[in-house]
Amino acid sequence: MPKKFIRRYIPTPERIAALPGIHRLGSRITDPNLWHINRRSISGAMFWGIVCAWIPLPSQMLIAAACAILFRVNLPLSIALTWISNPFTMLPILYSSYCIGSLIFGVPMLDITQIKHIIIQLTTSLFGDSASAVPTQYHFNLGALLVGLLIEAVVLGAIGNILVKLLWRWHVVRDLRERQIQRKQYRQDQEKS
Repeated sequence: MPKKFIRRYIPTPERIAALPGIHRLGSRITDPNLWHINRRSISGAMFWGIVCAWIPLPSQMLIAAACAILFRVNLPLSIALTWISNPFTMLPILYSSYCIGSLIFGVPMLDITQIKHIIIQLTTSLFGDSASAVPTQYHFNLGALLVGLLIEAVVLGAIGNILVKLLWRWHVVRDLRERQIQRKQYRQDQEKS
């Protein structure tokens, strides 16, 4: 069952409630619905975790926790999925979102030299002398980025939700067929003896 696999990696509500600062949430954090491992809870957590991962703010985990509590889906999974966006994946996420937004808004896409100048400017300002940063002339549309982020988040969240439901159903049907085969084999063995 997928429950056994998932339960192996998710902490217990008591362990989470014992963490410092969690007592402020009160009894909400120990609500059994936030810790259920069923198709609805896991697929909902997949949706909200992925959507919150695409929010370009440092408080993604808090937003995912609030969504999990509000929609009563699996809390640990929705928080864990926010780590899809990390320092290694953030640049591709932002670039693909800007591509989607620029197509919708009809604004020109950034070419490779402009991206190279942006990366050089960011690295020199972070690790070197900011006075020697490479000046860049580009038109960046924030609206295109935000709309692209929203569209990408909702579409990928919906795909994740649907995939979890389909995989869950496939796993349950497969287990049911295996049990039917075992029962049939058992009956045949009983008839022979």
